Amino acid sequence: MGLNYQFREARKKLDRLDADERRRLLAICQEIFQAQAALTRKAEPILARCTTDCQGLCCRNIHVADIITGWDLIYILALAPQLETAMAACLAHEAFFPSDCLFLKNGVGPCLFPDHLRPERCVISFCRVEPLVEKEIAQVMRGFSRLIRFFRFRPFHRLAARLGIGS
Repeated sequence: MGLNYQFREARKKLDRLDADERRRLLAICQEIFQAQAALTRKAEPILARCTTDCQGLCCRNIHVADIITGWDLIYILALAPQLETAMAACLAHEAFFPSDCLFLKNGVGPCLFPDHLRPERCVISFCRVEPLVEKEIAQVMRGFSRLIRFFRFRPFHRLAARLGIGS
């Protein structure tokens, strides 16, 4: 299954949310957004080195579905639904073989996704271990973990609500 399939599944998951679930999801996504912003601020000197030394090498010759997950797509679509059409157009060119990231504007960059609204691996991965931003990376990862748990436990929350348990 490629990223195009995961994109369609992400869209379905978002469409099935009721108003309360959507509110809770947006709160989780806002926390991830804030964590990405904090990471970006703290990692500014590291990112400057990445830009000058690597010049976007991490976006080149990749299997995009190995880097970007359905959870990333949910995060992005929840906070920026206006990107859906552009993302779908990019995914129409998904290849079986490694290629440059589909989400590079005009195939070369910059990234289609705005700052602080990027896939998890794209913001937590550096060319080497970076102790300077360990806590910020962990915070981003916790946010995505919470997003995953939200969807994994959603059926149980719905069942409990129907049975009048919890609330």
